[in-house]
Amino acid sequence: MKIKNLSSYEFKQYNVVGVKAQINFAKTDNLEINLHEELSNPITEQNINLVEEFEPLLFAVDMETTELVNSKELNIDCLTLLDGHHRYDFIIRNIIELPIEVVLISSKDVNIDSHLSEINIKKVEFIDFLKSKKFIQNLNSNIYLKVDNEVYSSDEIFDIYDLYNFKRECFQNELISPFPNDSKKNNENILSFTPIKIEEFYKENYLFPPKSTWITPRI
Repeated sequence: MKIKNLSSYEFKQYNVVGVKAQINFAKTDNLEINLHEELSNPITEQNINLVEEFEPLLFAVDMETTELVNSKELNIDCLTLLDGHHRYDFIIRNIIELPIEVVLISSKDVNIDSHLSEINIKKVEFIDFLKSKKFIQNLNSNIYLKVDNEVYSSDEIFDIYDLYNFKRECFQNELISPFPNDSKKNNENILSFTPIKIEEFYKENYLFPPKSTWITPRI
């Protein structure tokens, strides 16, 4: 798909530069959009004019930064949605045939942290729950979760997808809830997981649970 009328977009806080453009997602038959997270609560508003209030959707493209920002026109067949899953779902569900503002950055400029979670029960109760799921304290695993500064892993968790399936289970049982990474609130009962790598977004027919990633730069 060809994308024209590009303009530079600077994330001053993050020292990252991308390009701003517009895409009509009702006319993207030749463009693959990769999602990576499930929705928590889809937008229920029926007024399609809501899109006029949307911030630009943030996508990654598999190009070098220099090539991207110096392009007059892009001819691409794949974009990875970084931020804006609920807005994108609203646009697609309502078949909105309007140009939508987007910002594109190089996939090499994407930083992914674990979206923090707040433990909703007493810490000791959550640790007991972890132990019941065969988690033990272990500093030597690449697949782990961290409660404050205590690192836990399980021999029954084999990869990043198993780990985030466990996070989904914790959400569904209301043991944890999302906690903004940039919150100023002091809280000792904070949980994090092994950060997901962007190449792990592309497992076929798999979406991570809501609020799994904290991606920068942010619009």
